[in-house]
Amino acid sequence: MTVTFDDTALRARVDPALARQESRERVAREGRQFGVVLGSGWVVFQSLVLVVGAGILAALAVVAVQFLFGADGADVTTFVLAALMVLPLAVARIRSHLRGPRDREAEEYLLTRFTAANGLTYRTGELDPERSAALFGVGTSRIASDIVTGPSPRPFEAANYSFDTWVARARMPRVANYVEFALKSPLPPMTLVTKATGVAASGWEPASPQERVQIEGDFGSHFELFTARATAEPVRHLLSPDVQAAVTAVAEKCDIEVVGDRLSIIARRHLPMTEPAYWEWVADLAALVALLEARGRAEQAMAVTEADPARRTRREALFTGPKGGRAAAVGCLVPLIVGLAAAAVITKIVTG
Repeated sequence: MTVTFDDTALRARVDPALARQESRERVAREGRQFGVVLGSGWVVFQSLVLVVGAGILAALAVVAVQFLFGADGADVTTFVLAALMVLPLAVARIRSHLRGPRDREAEEYLLTRFTAANGLTYRTGELDPERSAALFGVGTSRIASDIVTGPSPRPFEAANYSFDTWVARARMPRVANYVEFALKSPLPPMTLVTKATGVAASGWEPASPQERVQIEGDFGSHFELFTARATAEPVRHLLSPDVQAAVTAVAEKCDIEVVGDRLSIIARRHLPMTEPAYWEWVADLAALVALLEARGRAEQAMAVTEADPARRTRREALFTGPKGGRAAAVGCLVPLIVGLAAAAVITKIVTG
């Protein structure tokens, strides 16, 4: 039987004042005051560097246009136009800095109530988490956030995860969301690596001695399969057509790793854990794990079906990136073009 979560708390209105008070109490209780202040200061510093740097580049661009149209050099107009050109960026950064803590307080508020209503446990974060999947053995600055654990539909843990990898001296920030389930019966160790388009690079590799194994059929166009040579045939047997269809239906854009008595489903992005659709997806993943276990025991199990198109649409929306990137780029590009055009017109008028 499919297990469902009570998502009433996630749909409730957030009381901003209470959310702020609870967040401050939680920070004080966990002794994170210094970290919160340091993190906030770092964000402000990054914003200042970004805005000042953009302002310098804007001023240089204005000067170049002024020289092109006959001016002798920079003047007051140069700096006024440069300031106006970066103003939208500065406003956006200020709004983001003010909105970020409020959004975080609301997320903690909702998840605290959701987990309490469902008999789950909630923690805001954990540094350098040790888990079975290979993902947790690479990188630096490793942190799991919004960690939700519980005994039902089976022992599981879900969280967003961040870490850094390095290419030469370049830092590459990586993010993921994982759902780790405890297995009731053993499965052969394996890793399924998604081949879905539009998915970020993983930043990690299947653990040795696993190697790429050929798998027949359409499933091979969706996933790469890794396992040890000794377990290649048991894994192929495990991935029957109904299991392949279920994996593709509910976890096509994720990696799946079986290590010991743990099975981890890893999305290569942060997912909105305060969305009811996220917990529908966790319930679907639990049904997928049950299907895999039944296949491993050579038992019949209820297939993971797609009878509800709306549920599938909500699940797909979880993996859709924010749509504000283009609007933000246009919002910064328009003032740049207008500022350069204004510099040309004003210089032409002044120089005759």
